[in-house]
Amino acid sequence: MEVEPPGLLRYMIGAAIMIVGVVLPVGYMMFRNKRALSSSSSGSSSYSKQTNKVLI
Repeated sequence: MEVEPPGLLRYMIGAAIMIVGVVLPVGYMMFRNKRALSSSSSGSSSYSKQTNKVLI
């Protein structure tokens, strides 16, 4: 592995990848949660099912 002098660029790229990797699943879960809560009255059961899927 060769280390480039502009380490800031590599740090920014790594941070962007990490942010995307964290924000995408969380945003997707929140989006599904909102749709599940709005479509069905039993919101707690759908939420527990989603948390089980994430844990597995």
